[in-house]
Amino acid sequence: MSLKRAKGMKVKQSSSAEEEKKSDSISKQIKKQRKKNNMVGMVENKKKVKTQVVKREDAWKHLETVVDQLVQSDPRNILDSEELSGLIAEFENTEGNPKDSYREWFDKEYEYQYDEAAQLMKPINFKSNLCYLHQFRKRVEYRQYWDIQEIIKDLHKLFGNIYLKCRNQQSYYYLSRVWDDAKPKIRTVIQEFSELIKEEVYNILQMNTEFKVFSTIWPVVPEKKEIRTYIEIQDFEPNPNEEPHISQIKEKLSSKKIPVKCKSDCVCFDLSRMGTFNYSEIKWDSECPNRSNRIECREHEGTDRPCSNMQIQLKQYLTNRTNFGDNADVEETLCWGIDVYTRNVIINILPLNYVESQKNQFIEKLILAINRPNDKERGYDMGLACDYIIRESRMLSSLYNKDDRKMAKSIKRVIKLDGGGFRIHTKGCGLVCVNKFGIKTNSLIIPYLGEIYQPWRWYEKQDFIKKQMKEQNKKDILPDFYNIMLDRHLDDEDGIDILFVDPINKGNFSSRLSHSCNPNCGTVTTVSNGTYVIGMYAMRDIQFGEELTFDYCSFTESKQEQLQALCLCGSENCKKYYLGLSNQREYNAILDRTHCFLKRNAILFNSCLDNFKIDQSLLDKYKIGSSLLTGCPFWLKCWICQLLVFIDEEYIIYKAELDTKFILNEETEKWNQFTAQLHSEERIQNLIFTLDKIKFFLKQSDTVEPPLTKITNEDLIMNFWGMTNESLLSNELYQLFQKHGLKKLMELIVLIQDKRHLYDVQEQLLLTRLLFLVLSHLLLQQKQSFYYEGLSLILQMMAFTYTYFKPTEYKGFQSPPIDDLEWGKVGLIKRKCKAEGKTYSSLFAWGQLVGWYKQTVLAPQLSLCVDRRGTLLYPQISSFDSNSERQVSAQQEKNKTDFIYKYLEKRFNITVAEMSYKTNQKYFGTIFFEQVYSQELGQQFIDRALVYEKKDFNVKFKQFLKYEKLKFNHSSEQIHKLMDHFKNVVQVPKQRSNKKKLEEIKSEERQEEDEPLFKRECLITQEI
Repeated sequence: MSLKRAKGMKVKQSSSAEEEKKSDSISKQIKKQRKKNNMVGMVENKKKVKTQVVKREDAWKHLETVVDQLVQSDPRNILDSEELSGLIAEFENTEGNPKDSYREWFDKEYEYQYDEAAQLMKPINFKSNLCYLHQFRKRVEYRQYWDIQEIIKDLHKLFGNIYLKCRNQQSYYYLSRVWDDAKPKIRTVIQEFSELIKEEVYNILQMNTEFKVFSTIWPVVPEKKEIRTYIEIQDFEPNPNEEPHISQIKEKLSSKKIPVKCKSDCVCFDLSRMGTFNYSEIKWDSECPNRSNRIECREHEGTDRPCSNMQIQLKQYLTNRTNFGDNADVEETLCWGIDVYTRNVIINILPLNYVESQKNQFIEKLILAINRPNDKERGYDMGLACDYIIRESRMLSSLYNKDDRKMAKSIKRVIKLDGGGFRIHTKGCGLVCVNKFGIKTNSLIIPYLGEIYQPWRWYEKQDFIKKQMKEQNKKDILPDFYNIMLDRHLDDEDGIDILFVDPINKGNFSSRLSHSCNPNCGTVTTVSNGTYVIGMYAMRDIQFGEELTFDYCSFTESKQEQLQALCLCGSENCKKYYLGLSNQREYNAILDRTHCFLKRNAILFNSCLDNFKIDQSLLDKYKIGSSLLTGCPFWLKCWICQLLVFIDEEYIIYKAELDTKFILNEETEKWNQFTAQLHSEERIQNLIFTLDKIKFFLKQSDTVEPPLTKITNEDLIMNFWGMTNESLLSNELYQLFQKHGLKKLMELIVLIQDKRHLYDVQEQLLLTRLLFLVLSHLLLQQKQSFYYEGLSLILQMMAFTYTYFKPTEYKGFQSPPIDDLEWGKVGLIKRKCKAEGKTYSSLFAWGQLVGWYKQTVLAPQLSLCVDRRGTLLYPQISSFDSNSERQVSAQQEKNKTDFIYKYLEKRFNITVAEMSYKTNQKYFGTIFFEQVYSQELGQQFIDRALVYEKKDFNVKFKQFLKYEKLKFNHSSEQIHKLMDHFKNVVQVPKQRSNKKKLEEIKSEERQEEDEPLFKRECLITQEI
């Protein structure tokens, strides 16, 4: 379906609702927490990925004065001359000529031979390519010098070479005078440069530190007992390994895709002709029809030649040194890498005469030297890696050349000044090619095997890990993970589906491959003999000694986790983190606008009422077939279709927004389309995960009932007027009024209680809503000793709330226990975990369905309980009693931004004490939900229904009359008849006889509906 799904998607850690909201603040404190716990850490990536080039003008400009001093001391320009014989006459009678000054220019103990012609002693076998002063100037300009000893050494070489060109003593005498004159001046400049270059190195090491691995202990060399072990298996092993889960997993792994019969000249007989993998289209660019369709061949026309596209079924895997010794192809061994910070330091200190491509090629070779054979335990030492390059570059047929040797020497010089910028970090146990001939492109490395999980079980395991980490005070540590996603092909007859493969306990050496942003391997989900298998393939030629890597292409919804996932690949296009952030605010901006919490509940409620028809064309478009739909009740299929409508709309909006950000051309158009499609596919993935969880929940609860049901009118009347302690009017409101001596309001409640029995249920509800409206108005007539204005607003809202629902009381249960984790294998403490299953509550289905787009919430029912306050549930009446004692949780104190608070602050400019939503009421419904659910009321429904008028009751009653007609088609006569019960407390407006009134109202509402409803939802969401 996407690039990331073709390669595989890694683990996402779960978190509770409260922890998710604290993620941003926690991530800012990660660095301090890591240092406290002696753990490796990183800070947040805030900058665009680009190598910053250091400006070294001060230090290097100062060093150029050495050349200027030499030029001033050399008026005859002997340091840049080819011929020196012209100086004989001038220096023929020079007094005080030096005798042995030339020995200072030759650092080593050379043998000397007397030159009869020049009458000078000259060294034998002296070699240097530094012959002229302009060459030294170039070296300064190219920033090749980092220590004064190297500068002095090259000056000696320069004078030594010129000395060899002297043909008489007079030339030598002049050269000595130049040296003696310039030497004291040069010495001063060089000493000053020595201080400047230290400051220069310090400045370089301070750049891009946000991408640096901080460690209080370095180097870290893992011991053998610390390296993860696994039980080798030959096929997937289901988890839980019991029925009916085994059969369910086997069914998801089966495919109806059938390979075609290949021709005798098909390219599948030759690895080199089979084509490369196209990540954008998720297919092999191969002329073999089976290979292109990600199916292994089975039959061929008229030939018995071995087929290279049958590697999985023929078990043509690479061999491991553990089992095959020196004849093996790969070896599991310790591997090392560098972070982006170290890479940038190296780029900045390399000489400027090397272009960017040369530096990048050198770093690739440097990483090979870091992971050099036979010295794995000292891979952390950058100096030893440079020594290896210097040594190997002098050998024939070596991978390294003269330029590599020079760059390695530059690194060694800077390490002497400060080695803190050249730290190498362990990747743990990786996989290295030990075949002298390398590994060819398209070769199958080995199938990626492990325990295989359905999504519901996989996220149970993540919840379990999260819980254990919290109990062990390890919640800020990113554990090791090795899982990958297996997704069914889009063109499979039974549609798409997803399983998780985790080799942390059981698997093979494929789980040893480290991440790289420029990998040489990749995973491809392939159909072999009618079964889905994840094959690990070589995507390019791999040379001897090279580490095998693949792009995890993994994503997390937690910023905190991403900050700990620092990449050590050291490649040119390194993304800094091997975990991408999928739950970015900018990405979810459209969801927040058009698919807010209220909208998601409205969609779910509509589905539970079977108010939405199944759209088969949408299911076909997104390849949702029997693999996902089997076991889904009708209401759940309706819910899926409504979500697909949103995903469709979101894709269009997001693509349009991307198009406005960039200048459109063919390239940006393709990229925008790809990006929007990628996000759309991530939505589909989360839909699949949620669907699998809900099907499991319903199966274990032994029911197919929807999570929400509409409350009957009879039950609603009982909730309002029943004689129990939970009743709203006869208990909560009455007691509040009684406490504060509001006899008039108490008498009104008693009056309506007596009169309501005269009417049918529908009219009783209408009468109750009228009572809410009248009570709301009466509360504003004089000041009270409690928060009467807030209570007035709530009652006015309830007068315009028509739809109420309740959650289904499912049977809770506990899933099969998870008991196969050893913390040593996930990077924590070494102990066996206590077997424990996940407990599912009655509200799990509701919470998971409205939070379907993310899987990181440990208990979705708890997140639901927080989100529904003020959106689906009105606050407790006692909240408005200023004298009541309420215990307020810390979470509530931080969460004073729901709709009701906004209206209170806007209308009355007051802040009510923290509201309590602790109530025994089992029904939900608010005016805000009504706005989204009852679209026939129009987008200005809330603004008009909550009109504020302190004295004239008729203003409110006019809106009440209008919306009662729109929602229930109640007649004016019916409503005015019921209003007679309130004529003693409010001025009852006269009934209008205009017969066209209803038509005018409907015409007005049709005009309001011209604008899309989601604009109103956007305003509501912003108020939250």
